[in-house]
Amino acid sequence: MSLAGFSPKAGANLFSDNFEMLVVAETSKTSPQPKGSPASAYCAVDGGFIEGGNPEAGDTPPTPDQVRQALYDALKAQGFEANRAAPSLLLTYHWGVLRPDRQEIRLQYGVKTNLNARIRLVSTEALGDEVENHILGRQKADGTNMNVSSPTLLVGPTETVVQLARHSRIFVIVTAYDYQAMSEGHEVWPVWRVKLSAQETSGGMDQVIPAMITTAAAYFGKNLPEPKITESRLAGNQGAGATPASLLQPAPEAKVDSQLLHSILERERIEFSGVNPAIPN
Repeated sequence: MSLAGFSPKAGANLFSDNFEMLVVAETSKTSPQPKGSPASAYCAVDGGFIEGGNPEAGDTPPTPDQVRQALYDALKAQGFEANRAAPSLLLTYHWGVLRPDRQEIRLQYGVKTNLNARIRLVSTEALGDEVENHILGRQKADGTNMNVSSPTLLVGPTETVVQLARHSRIFVIVTAYDYQAMSEGHEVWPVWRVKLSAQETSGGMDQVIPAMITTAAAYFGKNLPEPKITESRLAGNQGAGATPASLLQPAPEAKVDSQLLHSILERERIEFSGVNPAIPN
């Protein structure tokens, strides 16, 4: 199903376990493909649970073990091989929920970080840039803030991005980096990234997150010209799984600099959560 013309709806309901999820899959236009080991060989690092925006009680996230198991199974189904000793890719993954932050301080000029995170979650890089430019253009022209920018001036996919970004969304983001480039200490940028999300009303996080990973397995490492709406089905309550963390984490003798890895995870967390801990709200 194409994104254009899509009208968001609640997702799962009392009569069905099905819900609609959004897939954004992009490959780098500038980063070269990894060399050396097969491109399917990977190790993975859990960036952790994120609750961005206004906190709400009552929803239970999946355990890190459940998320890791779902990711391992999904990657294996697509021919990716967990290889701690000689990976080609280092994967990072973050998961959680992103809600509007109604307490965030307004900016005189600029896109608030929480809003920007919600826009980027549901858009490709190009679509996100278009929406951001529209918001900044309205502010500069009218002296207003992004809350009064009119989505009616946006059409097609860009208007849909604005509509989707208004809603609280459960998400998973998986990013691939060139392992060899990281081991050589180079500044690295994503080789590919997949962003999965669904309205928070789609179901419990502990079921929605594993279901999205399973459904979107075919999009890992792929490039979609625009976001894609697809249907998923709530996963049953699953156990912790049998895949040990040590199978996916880089081997102890890994050459990846720990400070570089930490900076990448921190940069991602700020980007995906819309919260920079260095800047007080």
